[in-house]
Amino acid sequence: MKQEIKPNKPILIAGVIILVISLCMIFPFEYSKASLVSDLKFTYFTLGIAMLALMYAFMGRSTYKGLLFLLGSCIFSIICWFAFYPNTDLSEKSSKVFELTIAILSFFENFAILYMGTVTGIVAGLIFIIVNARFLKDENRCRLFFKRLISYLIILGIVSILFFKGGDWIFEISEHFKNSG
Repeated sequence: MKQEIKPNKPILIAGVIILVISLCMIFPFEYSKASLVSDLKFTYFTLGIAMLALMYAFMGRSTYKGLLFLLGSCIFSIICWFAFYPNTDLSEKSSKVFELTIAILSFFENFAILYMGTVTGIVAGLIFIIVNARFLKDENRCRLFFKRLISYLIILGIVSILFFKGGDWIFEISEHFKNSG
């Protein structure tokens, strides 16, 4: 019988406190002064610390396996974004300036794919770790593997579609409720 991992309570409390401070104090302060998403440096830093603390509290010594899974999830997501992202190649090339412009834009398009693949990989990996720990249980190892694989691919697909249709979909939803209310 597999022994259930019990959360380390002091680290769990510290992770929750850091998360609450990050979301309720640091984020509103930085959001009021930020014009770009990259201006929220302290929010990202404290969210990362909270994530690591919570992962350690819940996973114990398996935290390294969780971090390796997140790294693998990022790499797989980046590969999927490069494979399935619609390419904007133009067949007609009329001048050297036009070719240079296309080359520069394709570089930034590849950078955006790399960025979105990394973000969706981390988000999908974290959601999958939670789903795997709480909901996926089976005695048959073969069926458990396929359940995990299919659930991860579904989670990655949903997260990727949400970020592809507008990386700031939370902002869009909140603006919709502001305008309708």
